[in-house]
Amino acid sequence: HQHFAPAVATPGWGSPAMLALSALSTSFLVPALRASPPLSSLPAQSAGLSPAPPAVVAEAARRGGGVVRMEETEGPSETLQALGVAGGLTAFCFAFFYALTSAGVDDVVAGNLLLVALAAAGAGLFFFDGGATQAALEASAVQQVANEEGDLMEQAPLLPPASLPAAAVATSTAAAAASLESEGVLFVDGLLEASEAARLRSHVEEWLETAKTEAADDTAPEQRFGGVLSRASRYDLYLPLDPPVASALEACAAQLAPLLEEVLGEDPELFELSALISDRGAPRQPVHPDTGFTPQTALLTAFVALQEVTPDLGPTFFLAGTHTRAAHERFNGEPGEKLQLLRSSPRRIGTLPAGAATLFDSRLLHGGGENAQGRRVLFYFTFKARESPRLPKGSLLASLRYRHSLRSLLGAPAAAA
Repeated sequence: HQHFAPAVATPGWGSPAMLALSALSTSFLVPALRASPPLSSLPAQSAGLSPAPPAVVAEAARRGGGVVRMEETEGPSETLQALGVAGGLTAFCFAFFYALTSAGVDDVVAGNLLLVALAAAGAGLFFFDGGATQAALEASAVQQVANEEGDLMEQAPLLPPASLPAAAVATSTAAAAASLESEGVLFVDGLLEASEAARLRSHVEEWLETAKTEAADDTAPEQRFGGVLSRASRYDLYLPLDPPVASALEACAAQLAPLLEEVLGEDPELFELSALISDRGAPRQPVHPDTGFTPQTALLTAFVALQEVTPDLGPTFFLAGTHTRAAHERFNGEPGEKLQLLRSSPRRIGTLPAGAATLFDSRLLHGGGENAQGRRVLFYFTFKARESPRLPKGSLLASLRYRHSLRSLLGAPAAAA
């Protein structure tokens, strides 16, 4: 935050040279507000190298707080814009000062009045602009964390691709559960047919346009979008349980049902049903878990690729084995511990053929990559253990909340509540 001290009558501030200096300094107020603070200066509780403000992560919701991508260097156009602002403010300062002194105001008093006016303008920008400046500050802080984390994780081992066919998940449930318990993530091939994935993608894109129109017109009967970390060019789009979605969900859940019940217990609750949409230009997300550490797995989430996910589309990255108490203590502990955790934790990258999925524990550290190519759509659903602790609401339409379980979706008798 920028702190504004009250003006004091200091001889010399009324001089034209000092006026020019104050104008030039103030002209860089906006760029300064939008500049990222150093990572070490961020408060402690972030999903990152050193913690971003808790409000940033909280407001970002489970997958979320996003903002415009901040580049590390200022381009020529930004420099020219800053010089233009500087020139305009300098001219204003001289004109304002000249008007006051022409009206008989003492030079020092006129200079102090000018400083008060500039401070008031800065305070108005910061506190009364609808939160835009504060959001830009938070966005910049979050994005710097994400970028520095990415550099650190490049030093960590990259695990080779490994996946199970969907049929093997049902026939080798114990082995699949052991792999999930060990790494916190399991790659599953062929969960949806490629043709069904393509149909669902088209349906999701149509629903996205409808939801955006309703949001713009304020006519949506219920909330359509969730929070998502680094939301520039990203959407967390809640899905209705209409025929295309219901058909895909049933096909996926039927194949994963034995594993879901093995890990989460009998008849877990449908906790989320949504689509993560990432367009070209979406920045890297900070490393984060979807829930804090709990002794038992509370949530399992499946990300199903509705098109091939290549490295340029910003696939999800997973830090294998970081769903443990020890990993969370290091992640939320001293900065040095976090640094070492990010440098040493083996990574899996969610590059997937259409119809394949990643199934992961909500405690696992992960994040979305930078999308440099085009639209990537992931259909996702989450099931919650009935014995799990109370959790914040997931990405699910209010009309679907607390109404469906694994067995009810598959047409089987639901477990007793």
